[in-house]
Amino acid sequence: MKSSFKIIVIIAIVAIAVIPAQGQVRFGVKGGITINELKWDKNILSSENKAGFTGGLMLEVGLPVVGLGIDGSVLYAHRENEMYMDGIKLKRDYIDFPINVKYKIQIPVISKIFAPFVSTGPDFALLLSDSDTGDFKTRKWNTSWNVGFGAELFRKLQIHANYGIGLTKAFEYINKEVESTTVKGKDKYWTITAAYLF
Repeated sequence: MKSSFKIIVIIAIVAIAVIPAQGQVRFGVKGGITINELKWDKNILSSENKAGFTGGLMLEVGLPVVGLGIDGSVLYAHRENEMYMDGIKLKRDYIDFPINVKYKIQIPVISKIFAPFVSTGPDFALLLSDSDTGDFKTRKWNTSWNVGFGAELFRKLQIHANYGIGLTKAFEYINKEVESTTVKGKDKYWTITAAYLF
């Protein structure tokens, strides 16, 4: 898994360095909400979904292929869950690095006002801080895969709904009461954002 992660990071860095020379580059600011769910690999744990927030900067590069582009962001993200055990709240703050391939559906004339799009790509999250969660151990790096859809309005405003599927564990919990059973949890979350492009 570590080697795959390194390969993805290298590809992303090369793409960000090379692609701007080939297409239209736009910068923007982005903000929105996240709704986070934890998927545990054993059924002895469950949690309640909680809303968080996200915001930061984005870069969109339009490729020579009509409608195709790459969207990269640097975002602050706050995620939260409440466990069904003594009301424990798992609060985490990340710096998120989502990199999406985006395809805008081109409709003559209408695209200048309204252009729907679909997107997909990896998301790398670096943990900044977390709540004191006792037996819950938070992973410092978390990798997810995003699938999303949205629309661009007047070539300036983008509304984007994104679903992130955790590829690596976000938490590890050791249940000392059940023969020291280790339970691993992965993030699954919706992110809904609005971005203004300059």
